[in-house]
Amino acid sequence: MKTCIVIGAGGRGKDCYAPYIQSKGLFKITGVVEPDTQKREQFRDTYAIEEDMCFADYKEMFAKGRLADAVLICTQDRMHMEPTLLAKKCGYHILLEKPIAPTLREVKRLEKEFRNYDKVFMTGFVLRYTPFIRKIKEILAEGLIGDIVTMQLNENEGFWHHAHSYVRGPWSQSKTSSPLIVAKSSHDMDLMMYLVGASGKYISSYGDNTYFRFENAPGADVPARCTDGCPYADTCTYNAVEQYTNGKARYFVHKFECGEDREAIIEALKTNPYGRCVYRCDNDVCDHQVVSMEFENGVTAMFTVSAFSLENNRTLKLMGTKGEIGGCMETGEIVVKSFRDMSEVKYVVTHDGTKHCGGDGGLMDEFARAVYDESGATRVDPWMFEAHKIVFAAEEARERRERIKL
Repeated sequence: MKTCIVIGAGGRGKDCYAPYIQSKGLFKITGVVEPDTQKREQFRDTYAIEEDMCFADYKEMFAKGRLADAVLICTQDRMHMEPTLLAKKCGYHILLEKPIAPTLREVKRLEKEFRNYDKVFMTGFVLRYTPFIRKIKEILAEGLIGDIVTMQLNENEGFWHHAHSYVRGPWSQSKTSSPLIVAKSSHDMDLMMYLVGASGKYISSYGDNTYFRFENAPGADVPARCTDGCPYADTCTYNAVEQYTNGKARYFVHKFECGEDREAIIEALKTNPYGRCVYRCDNDVCDHQVVSMEFENGVTAMFTVSAFSLENNRTLKLMGTKGEIGGCMETGEIVVKSFRDMSEVKYVVTHDGTKHCGGDGGLMDEFARAVYDESGATRVDPWMFEAHKIVFAAEEARERRERIKL
């Protein structure tokens, strides 16, 4: 069995990839890099890792040379470049979490560095590996809607999800993380190219952080924290106490590492970033953004990412010369309508329960297949870099209010 090391025992490394790898027997997890002592020791115990293969610093690990077949780099966005280049120097197969870099300059450097790499280098573009998208690709291949002419893709973040991650959380500032379109939607750009089968040609974009600002607070006397006796607590949609103890944001409570008890959650909110008033945070990333594109093959597309939705899901519509496809990734529902006879066919696609509607599991399966493949086939997907270039171009177009040629 091939071996792998997980760098970053957080949401992606610990909660998504490692459990799937072990359950499916894809790799033997033989090492972990994690600066948080408690998380590192917990990961060590879960996967029975030898003590000398547990590291607080990835530099220490890479200094020992190649210790496994593959590494999963699941660090924060601005901590991607250095461990990736060190992994390349040691000759590892690499899965680098998306976005691969927080700046266009670093993306271009990675593209240059890995152009002729003879090992696997992949990123977390999980959407193309979902059963939902695989089914849509089958429908397109059958020609049921003819040639695609235009498409619409909506990334509906969920008001609670955006508030957690992009207002209160670690992706709230461009300078410490990356713009919303980069952090959240690089795999959406990959998905559109994957479905259309072409690269982008022109792009324009609009959006801003319009709502999560102090001037939109219900009153000037809102406290810094929701736990500080806010006079608007009973009517505020973003009341952290309510959202994390009884609302949809309870989904994230496991990240607090305080247990499920209501009082313990409230106590955690008194000091962690997630107890802050959303109108008094230091966030600067967009809370909504639209991107319009023309592809090299003439297909046009509109992509929207927005904080202002109830559910956290993706909805898709593909319009072709002979019919249309509509669907929701999270429900698995796909509807195909024919122009010729006005017929309507419905499908419901299920998945294995891993995050991103089975995309996380699909990605791990594909990464393992590539690592075990000894045929010498191309192991670096050039569209990985293309998708990142597109989101940076979208951000540039948004800031300049101009159409950009890709």
